[in-house]
Amino acid sequence: MITAHEARRLCLDEDPEAAAELFRRHGLDPRGLGRLLSSTAGADEPARSETVELLDAWGRAAEAELYVPSRRDGRSPGLIVGLHGVGSSGAVLRDQLRGLADACGAVLLCPNALRPYGTSSNFDVAGIFGSRFREARWTTDPGDLPARALRWAREHLAVDANRCALVGVSMGGIATWGMASRRWDGLAMAASINGAPSLWEMFGPDNTMRELLPNALGVPLTVVHGVRDRQIPLVLARDAVTHLRGRGHRGISFVEVPEGEHRLGTMGFEPGNPQFDEVVRCFGAAQRKPWPGHVRHRARERAHGRAHWVEMADLHPGTTATVDARAVDRGHLVVRASGCSRLRLFLGDRLVDRGRVLVTVNDEVREMDFRPSLLDAVSTYGEADADPGRMAEMVVDMTLPEIREEEGTSC
Repeated sequence: MITAHEARRLCLDEDPEAAAELFRRHGLDPRGLGRLLSSTAGADEPARSETVELLDAWGRAAEAELYVPSRRDGRSPGLIVGLHGVGSSGAVLRDQLRGLADACGAVLLCPNALRPYGTSSNFDVAGIFGSRFREARWTTDPGDLPARALRWAREHLAVDANRCALVGVSMGGIATWGMASRRWDGLAMAASINGAPSLWEMFGPDNTMRELLPNALGVPLTVVHGVRDRQIPLVLARDAVTHLRGRGHRGISFVEVPEGEHRLGTMGFEPGNPQFDEVVRCFGAAQRKPWPGHVRHRARERAHGRAHWVEMADLHPGTTATVDARAVDRGHLVVRASGCSRLRLFLGDRLVDRGRVLVTVNDEVREMDFRPSLLDAVSTYGEADADPGRMAEMVVDMTLPEIREEEGTSC
């Protein structure tokens, strides 16, 4: 019998057609493969601390500090990826968040940031360091380490893929906001400590941030900020929380620390204090729901065009693409989208039934035949960064019918 680890390796390392044929010979169908890839049975992670190596999408290596606490119950552990601030490191943050991992019963993985690959606007850190800041930092590019650390853990560790979280401090908190506004569908929750969605807001509106922030409605958030923080003003985090609450976010909490300054060591981040206990509470309650019946998403870059089972492609330059996708029932999907020319639907039998499926796209009705495919399941597992909750049993590409501007639906 193929183990979950062996199945992950086959999906990621072998030719997709060869891997699909091997799974077929072992009696696996697409749904069975998905269950196997999600399984943590018989793969208990022993308690340990060690340094591991991560690779970004461009082949650059970075060290990451791994901490696995002792198990306290039979539940599969969740994952916390910790993102450090400027001048810190994965080793320092691991020691600072070890108590959080113990309290949450979660595996902790803290990578070291690298300098951005290629060009970068630096808008998100300009408020502290200026536009010429060229040191190691996080980006929301799917090839950079925040996303790659999540992928590495799902690939190599026996963690629950539906209980993965980001906890970022300072610069890492900025990155956490950025990921929650772009790649929210892979997270069970996110926590920012002395971070903000964008420091560019200190000088004027960051229009990209404001356009994408509504995506964070899809993920529980805990925001912790020191009242005495002089590097990232409290008001930036408070305004973002107020905005999201005004849009109906019911899973967001905000803890102000009266004596807290910018350094994590001043924040009293330890058991018994509300700033610590609220992160533990939020993580304990968080459980990502794969294949939701309703998906709303915005994107300004193709790399962030997907959310759950719908992806916008061929985005129109200079605009914000939006999609509102809903499963009316298990045989009918309704999608409205703008700002892009093509859509990809990632179908699975947790969303629709086999056979005839109607898809209404911008009021145009199309009919398709949903037939699960092992080849599509294998291929999309790798495309989805080793996330079994985002793999599909069939992929459908379609051209997007145009809609008149006044009919557009704002997501």
